[in-house]
Amino acid sequence: MANKEKIDYLLLDLKELETLIAGMRDAEVYPVSFFSQTFNLTHKILNDLHSLETAQIEVLRKQMEAHQALIQSLPNPVAAPMPVPEVVEIQEEPKAEKPKVEEPVKEVIVEQPEIIIKEKETVQPEKTVEPEKPVEAPRKPVTAEKPGVFLNDLLEKKNLSDFRKAFSLNDRFRFRRELFGGDEDKMYKAVTDLNEINSYEESIAYLNNELKWNVEDEAVADFIKLLEKRFL
Repeated sequence: MANKEKIDYLLLDLKELETLIAGMRDAEVYPVSFFSQTFNLTHKILNDLHSLETAQIEVLRKQMEAHQALIQSLPNPVAAPMPVPEVVEIQEEPKAEKPKVEEPVKEVIVEQPEIIIKEKETVQPEKTVEPEKPVEAPRKPVTAEKPGVFLNDLLEKKNLSDFRKAFSLNDRFRFRRELFGGDEDKMYKAVTDLNEINSYEESIAYLNNELKWNVEDEAVADFIKLLEKRFL
């Protein structure tokens, strides 16, 4: 059973438990059946939650194994050796000693420094560059497309082609309680069998032979209406 269907049945059980408890709100004395039914529903809800948790843990475990296998399959990068620069020894040439030369005594002449007056450079003001205006892209005309005329009819027919998806949440709760005596597995089997039948006549024969319902019952009539929409 898919996780989505498990969630739907879990919601049905929670709603049934809520309805059962709300019915005893104003009662002073609770019947024995009230406790047995609430205990059974609570136990079933806990089992469904544990089943969802186990399935989720299994999915996460498989994802971790696949991720680990992907990492192990990648080749290990080999670090390339760094080139060692060659050391070049630079030999210094020996310095030749300069012979000492006796300098003659010279007259010291004090020269007056020349005063150079530089003209001030005229600083021209910088030209202000105006930002270029962004070029607007040409607008394309908006075309209005008409929706499909029979879109709702097509979607309804597509949903009813799978009979398991033809029920709302209230329908599932009502039919399971009134037609299948609250037995979830019995309802799931009947809906699955009807989904595999390809004609309306064979579906009615299945209801008469396997389920033996009373056609005058209101819930039975509503169930048959959903079955008729599948073969329109």
